[in-house]
Amino acid sequence: MLEMFIKSIKLDDAGRIVIVIQDHLSEYFVKEDSKKMLKDMAVKTLGDDFIKLEMSKVSARVTVREGQSEACKARIQEELTKGIETAMQFMSQMQDDKESAE
Repeated sequence: MLEMFIKSIKLDDAGRIVIVIQDHLSEYFVKEDSKKMLKDMAVKTLGDDFIKLEMSKVSARVTVREGQSEACKARIQEELTKGIETAMQFMSQMQDDKESAE
């Protein structure tokens, strides 16, 4: 399910976590509200390991404390998966409610 929204999550040569999103989401990714929300989520998920978030039109690069890249990448992937699953359940429930109202 994650691949519907995320192309890849990997580490670059400097140990930063690079998250590449699907092209159809790029218009939302550049909005200031989205950037703030994503930074808040990164800080909440990573805590003291978080150092910096850099964003482009289709990717985010997260710098974390040295030696924590793999663990933080796993935490980010887990949180993204949970968030997407929750959103999909919500959308499914709304669709079910709409169909039962008709």
